Amino acid sequence: MAGTRTTIAEQLAATKTGTDVDPAKRTVQSSQSPQATASRQSDEKTNSLPSLPAVSVFVAPRAADPAERLSYCENAILHADRQTELATERITQQYLLWVGEPYQIVRDEELFRLAGYDTFDAWGRALNGHSGDYMNKVIRIGPVVRALASVTRRQLKEQPLRPLVSVQRDHGDDAARECWKTAETAGDLTERGLRDAAIKCGYKVNLEPAAGRTAPAPRPLDPAGVLNVGKLKRLAATEPARALALCRTLREEIDRLEHELTQEQPDPARPAPPTA
Repeated sequence: MAGTRTTIAEQLAATKTGTDVDPAKRTVQSSQSPQATASRQSDEKTNSLPSLPAVSVFVAPRAADPAERLSYCENAILHADRQTELATERITQQYLLWVGEPYQIVRDEELFRLAGYDTFDAWGRALNGHSGDYMNKVIRIGPVVRALASVTRRQLKEQPLRPLVSVQRDHGDDAARECWKTAETAGDLTERGLRDAAIKCGYKVNLEPAAGRTAPAPRPLDPAGVLNVGKLKRLAATEPARALALCRTLREEIDRLEHELTQEQPDPARPAPPTA
């Protein structure tokens, strides 16, 4: 109908697949048996890995008219694109649900040491090439992906879901789903959109590291690098008098700065002045 727009999700939901399509109109023929279908459904209810689906092949058009043959082939290609997109999103979501908890167990119980590795990162890189940073992200969003599994098949990624991590942790699965649906209705499923949705729903968004995990210590500064002592040494090799004058000026500036910092941050060893 002219002027009518549908979302990708609506188009996918309206797409008929498998036995939903009239046999005479099917462009793909599958040899999958009812037993295989039942086995797949059983796999989805457990943590077991599903068996590979039966191979399907393209069924050539029977029509002789070139226009009908073109339309038939175009529909077959677009159908394959839609099904591939849907399958990719679904398996990505399922992968996160499969590996999140195993990663967390190995990390929290330090089981990687049993395999001979000193760090979680080294173990992950040796196991399947994934860094500790990646695995920690999967662990962090695991509960959110699990909460959203029943309401979306979109390809879920760590960064956009960050605002929902604290919402799910503090308020539960229903709260995470409420925020997702609110952002989806607003048409903005980005990190900013989900954060705005959480605030709109009345939830506080906390993007701080999870309890028990401290931020990495800042890298120590090299005084020689800050003051560029190397440059002074090179100057001293050709103009020692000028280098000496710069050293004295620099020392005065450092003494002045040290005095200012001492005034702003009193020495903790010094007793506090008596109060009235």
